[in-house]
Amino acid sequence: MTALILFAVALLLSVLIYPVAIGWLARARMGQQIREEGPSAHHAKAGTPTAGGIVFLLLAFILYFVADRSIAGAFVLIALFLGGALGFFDDVAAIRGGRNLGLKARQKIVVQLLTGGLLGWLALRWGLTNQLVPFDGRQAIGGWIILVAALAVAAGSNAFNLTDGSDGLAAGTGAVTFGALALIALLQHRPGVGLMPAVLAGVLVGFLFYNLFPARLFMGDTGSLALGTAMVAAAIATGFLWYLPLLALVFTIETVSVIAQVASFKLTGKRIIRMSPLHNHFIVAGWRETPLALWFWTGSLVAAVLALALSRPGPGA
Repeated sequence: MTALILFAVALLLSVLIYPVAIGWLARARMGQQIREEGPSAHHAKAGTPTAGGIVFLLLAFILYFVADRSIAGAFVLIALFLGGALGFFDDVAAIRGGRNLGLKARQKIVVQLLTGGLLGWLALRWGLTNQLVPFDGRQAIGGWIILVAALAVAAGSNAFNLTDGSDGLAAGTGAVTFGALALIALLQHRPGVGLMPAVLAGVLVGFLFYNLFPARLFMGDTGSLALGTAMVAAAIATGFLWYLPLLALVFTIETVSVIAQVASFKLTGKRIIRMSPLHNHFIVAGWRETPLALWFWTGSLVAAVLALALSRPGPGA
């Protein structure tokens, strides 16, 4: 019940706070810069307040100290703030530069790898290395968690960032993923581990009130990099890291679509889809953003159910 209550409180608070955040970000001239090579339909979104992910960090911080204070919750909260700090610098750099470029890719990758390594070290120190291995039960990774976490954070944070390119898509998909991680903790009879995922799921649902098409606010890299990092941390805390590529299947497919598109163009000079990431392919093809988001949410929900069915994370798992 505590996780459900925190979900509802986070949802309600985010709905109430975001109008204030939209006004503050607009006055601070935190307007979204649109990639020139992106879909032409997105150019009209230029100037929409961004960096709305600041509210994710604020509410998670408050609710952690009010109702959580667990080691697992602190682990996810630290990940959220580390990813959010990188994302905020990226947002500011993009806005000051007047183009949607921000920090250089290699700069972000280095920071993400270091962030993941730090989280892996904390997981080792705090006893969070036991993970559910597909078809083999729970196994301890030991010191390998540092390397695995480094790679997972780099992959997960970038995957969330790539998916955040259409109104409501990443927020709804992320809400499903974090909600599933909270449910996994409950099925394991470890409700405290699911409190921060429940908070983040609630914040994202509240954010959707202002992020569905036509979006009044974007989460920016402040939000997407924070949530991607926190998603990996929550998977580690619940012991669900090896299942995360399936649980977060939409994020996985979006990332693979970019890798495949780049590889195909460099090797053959041809593109396999109209525009990557995958959601841009559908937008260029004429899909409206709200139906597109709904289909991606449905895919995320199906993937979450499949991951739960395959892992069977019950008591003692």
